[in-house]
Amino acid sequence: MTAQRVTIERLVAGGDALAHLEDGRVVFVDGALPGEVVDVEIVQSKKDFARATVGSIVTPSAHRITPPCQNVARGCGGCSWQHLDHAVHGETKIELVTEALRRTAHLEGIELRFGGALPPRASRTTLRMAVDEHGRLGFRKSHSHDIVPVEECLVAHEMLVELLADARVEGASEVTMRCGVASGERGVWLHDDKGRDAKGATITGLPRDVKIGRRAVVHETVHGVNLQVSMPAFFQTSAIAAELLVNAVNTAAGDAALSGDFGPIVDAYGGGGLFSATLVDTDVDIVLVESNKAACNDAHVNLADHQVRIEQIAVEQWQPIEAGLVIADPARNGLGRVGVETIVATEAPRIVLVSCDAVAGARDIRLLMDAGYSCESVTVLDLFPHTPHVEMVTALSRVSN
Repeated sequence: MTAQRVTIERLVAGGDALAHLEDGRVVFVDGALPGEVVDVEIVQSKKDFARATVGSIVTPSAHRITPPCQNVARGCGGCSWQHLDHAVHGETKIELVTEALRRTAHLEGIELRFGGALPPRASRTTLRMAVDEHGRLGFRKSHSHDIVPVEECLVAHEMLVELLADARVEGASEVTMRCGVASGERGVWLHDDKGRDAKGATITGLPRDVKIGRRAVVHETVHGVNLQVSMPAFFQTSAIAAELLVNAVNTAAGDAALSGDFGPIVDAYGGGGLFSATLVDTDVDIVLVESNKAACNDAHVNLADHQVRIEQIAVEQWQPIEAGLVIADPARNGLGRVGVETIVATEAPRIVLVSCDAVAGARDIRLLMDAGYSCESVTVLDLFPHTPHVEMVTALSRVSN
């Protein structure tokens, strides 16, 4: 198919731009911005839609900038929105969530709050990187398995950037690097693309202070609480991100529900206990449900002074208990129907849902509303600078019969 000229209408969840072709089909364009007139090259053509890349920009957006990181020009796919002025990322992500709520949750007119954003540079304290054929660390190209080796990274904390140039890896396809800003600790874990230990793998060129291996831990302070974070466990992109998220969950939950007066608190997909450790008093009953073994080990340490029962099991397989509050922070694909059914079975009068995908979050909100809950508020956070990724914190309350 020959190139076509289109006018970009808006950005959609996932980061692509949306336009219409001459034949009326929707086309998703990688790298374009709203209001731009662009000549596009079709790379995938279906009956109802097409996908395209930008061939040339006829009329650029006022918000288009030159990507601030040189790795973008080299093909790095880690930050797909560096061509969009960071100053408008927050409002753009609010628009993405508004559209997802309208189309998927069938929610119109709900007021969205903006809960804050990470700095555009040097804030990220966890990196998952690929290893090229020469043992160098890098990131994959967009829509490709090819690796771009890097010696610097715009969004990475300087404690991690210091490790990039000299590190060399043998026997592993991926590396997770993490630092604790409060503690000054750094750790590295060598693994494959499935998150399994790369047995016998080695890494050289690191300073002496860097801990190596699956059992390495770093410590970080969030909301005044010292937390242990193991290398294989999930943690927010940085302490700043964790702080913003904790504040949003605190507001969504409310003092009454967090007090335990309505019943035990269920921390679903609870990880290392971030929300329980920072927001719940030590005399309140907590049930933390988490399938990752390393995260559960962290939770035992981080919640040692709390009245907590830690259950290492997938939420979807967990036997629900009656609860006063559920805080649920599932992976990117969201709760899904089974996860929603499990959480609804707690009969909690209040649910706080943390979503890291706008469409999955909107779907889960709709499922919870259909199960008897009302959506009170949605807070949008920008915790992934220079990318279309967005975080949502939704407060829901059970409708009285």
